[in-house]
Amino acid sequence: MDWIVTERQRLHSLFGVYLAPEVSAAILPLARPALRLGGEGKAVRFGGRPLLPPSAAWPRWAGRPLDFLALVDFGELAAVLQQPEVPGEGRAAFYYASRAPRPWGSRPEERDGWRVFTGDLVEADPPEGIDTTPPRTLGAAPFLSLPAPQEPVLQRVEAGYDGILSVYEQLYAAWLHHLWPDDPVHQIGGWPVIVQRPVAADAHHASSGHDLDVITSPNPAAPADDWCPLLQLDSDDRLGWHWGDPGRVYFCNRRSAPLEDSWLILQAR
Repeated sequence: MDWIVTERQRLHSLFGVYLAPEVSAAILPLARPALRLGGEGKAVRFGGRPLLPPSAAWPRWAGRPLDFLALVDFGELAAVLQQPEVPGEGRAAFYYASRAPRPWGSRPEERDGWRVFTGDLVEADPPEGIDTTPPRTLGAAPFLSLPAPQEPVLQRVEAGYDGILSVYEQLYAAWLHHLWPDDPVHQIGGWPVIVQRPVAADAHHASSGHDLDVITSPNPAAPADDWCPLLQLDSDDRLGWHWGDPGRVYFCNRRSAPLEDSWLILQAR
C-alpha cells in the first residue's frame, strides 16, 4: 500500500518542521487508516430509494418516521481498504430522525432516534411526510487520520511533553485542510473529526445509561476502547443535511457487536 508510505512521509515532513523528533515519534504511530468519502464510485449511496429488510416496519421515533440517510456497501469499501473495526462484507442502511427537534444520542431514551439495518435489504416506500432526495453515490479513498487534540491519547502525550498541544492543534488543522479543502467531511472508520469531544467516550457513556447533558468534563474518563467510530456524516447542503455549523453525525459500533446495536452521537456548534 504505497499510499500509506506517501501519507506517512507527508506527516513526517509536516511534523518535523514544528515538533522535536521525540514528539513526532510519539504522535505519528497514532495515525489510523480511514476512508474519505467523495468522488466517483458506488461504495456509499446517500439519499435515493430507501431500503429495509423485507419484513421490517418503517422505523419511528417519538411518533415521527426516521429519515433514510445512506446505504453502505462494506464489500466495496473493503476492496479499497480493510479496517479491523469495519465489516468486510454486506450492506447496511442508516436511518436517523434528522429533522429538528432531533436526538443527539446523549440520553438513553433517545435510542430509537436512529436505526441501522443489515442483511437482505429491499426498496421500501417511505411514509407520508418523508421526502427522498436524489441519489448521490460516492467512492472511497484511503488516508491517514489523526486523533483530534481533545482525544485522551493526545492528552497523554501532552502530559509527557508539556506545551506541545497548542502546536499540534495547528498541525492537525493543516492536515484536515489538506484532506478536505472544500468537501463535506464524510468518513468511514479511523479517527473521527470531532466537533466537541471524543465520540467513543460519549457513545460508551450514553449507551451505558448515563446522561451526557450532566457530564461536565470535556474528556470524561471511560473505558471507551470497545467503541469504534464507524460512519461520520457531515452537514451537506447538497443533501439538505443541516446539523450545525459545523455539525456532524457519528455512528459508532462496539467491537464484535452487530451493527444494529450502533450508537449515534450528534455534535454541533
